[in-house]
Amino acid sequence: MPAAGSPARPRPCWRYLDTRPGRTDAGPDKVAFPANYKAGALYTIADRYDVKQYRELYASPQAVQAAKDGKPLPHGTVLTLIQYKAQVDAQGNPLKDARGRFLKGDLVGYAVMEKRQGWGAEYPDDLRNGEWEYAAFTADGKFNDKANYKGCFQCHKPHDGQDFVISYPALAGRTQVASTAAVAPGMLAVNIAGFVFTPGGITVEPGKPVTWINTDESPHQVTVQGTKLKTGFLLKGQSETLTFSDAGVFSYNCALHPNMKGSVEVRK
Repeated sequence: MPAAGSPARPRPCWRYLDTRPGRTDAGPDKVAFPANYKAGALYTIADRYDVKQYRELYASPQAVQAAKDGKPLPHGTVLTLIQYKAQVDAQGNPLKDARGRFLKGDLVGYAVMEKRQGWGAEYPDDLRNGEWEYAAFTADGKFNDKANYKGCFQCHKPHDGQDFVISYPALAGRTQVASTAAVAPGMLAVNIAGFVFTPGGITVEPGKPVTWINTDESPHQVTVQGTKLKTGFLLKGQSETLTFSDAGVFSYNCALHPNMKGSVEVRK
């Protein structure tokens, strides 16, 4: 939040998040830059293949303990995600260490979620994430008013069962185990892992179903461009099938993470 005595930060395009009349106190400017995030615990590291980033996540010891106890995170919790460019080779491919993890490059920015008692009441039920607000900051710690804050709420919304925190299993010190998704014999499957569709392009006959299986901690939603075809939000271990009736090449992406792209060629 702005320091005492300083002018209020202008509320730009992200104000569309507040859809209830008479309310003017919602928004990411409630969240202050977490200057002391390193005083907390580095609870996990994640590689994002779709945007070629190395990411570190920090939380307070109290939040870590609450997650280990299987409880909602306490009011006052601040979770900080630090984004770095992955180091890349001459072809633009991320370089990896001996464990297969990305090598950390230049700092890109910060993504922050903060929980305070009473926050979130301004948002409609289909968007509200409990008492959480989200904010993003540039590499020099300045508030980023160009960030897609609605996307933050949409991405975390399916995780209401774990206090809307996608990384809750890592915060609790455990790995979430995906259930085995059933794929019928002969059915084509696309795996979603590391924010990548594998294979990225497939060929099918008209009427042949294609199944997408999510093995990421993050939810994903397959949306086929130029059609009404899309899956629901797929959590880890979940799958859904789409059927393509017409011939052609159909491009698709993840509605929550648009950099994730794939294609389906339908031909006889």
